[in-house]
Amino acid sequence: MMKIRKFLSKDSKQIIEISRASFAEPWPQDEFEKYPEGSFVAEENGEVAGFVIGKISGNRGTLKLIAVNQAYRGKGVGNSLMENIFNYFKENNIKEVVAHSRIHNKAGCAFLKSFGLEIVETIKNYYLDGEDAYSMVKKLDSYLNSRPAGRQGIAHR
Repeated sequence: MMKIRKFLSKDSKQIIEISRASFAEPWPQDEFEKYPEGSFVAEENGEVAGFVIGKISGNRGTLKLIAVNQAYRGKGVGNSLMENIFNYFKENNIKEVVAHSRIHNKAGCAFLKSFGLEIVETIKNYYLDGEDAYSMVKKLDSYLNSRPAGRQGIAHR
């Protein structure tokens, strides 16, 4: 049974492996531990299936990173992680969520758009390799009433 839970330092090794397999510029280990309050993992039988990291600043939440282990892709893990981070933001009275995505990452942009994030600007040379990023925003006041139909949840703890 898959469950969503808070990030624990014992998860670092698996999260770093998922990050390296998922991103052109994976985060260094110490970066993962900067956001303990907004970090969650999806776990099945002791294995990290995916993770999400969010940051709160004032009344704005930032979706810092989300990734799913390749073996678990297409099984609703990313959807459940997104629902979890949005609920975390909502519980903390966050009114707006911001995320960034590489402009060539069509699947990532589509995934974020499926949760109501909209492209508001292009940021030139955002990434270390010089690639531009889309800045995407979602107002949370209507999140609970606008969740995409047909999403299946995973037990949250």
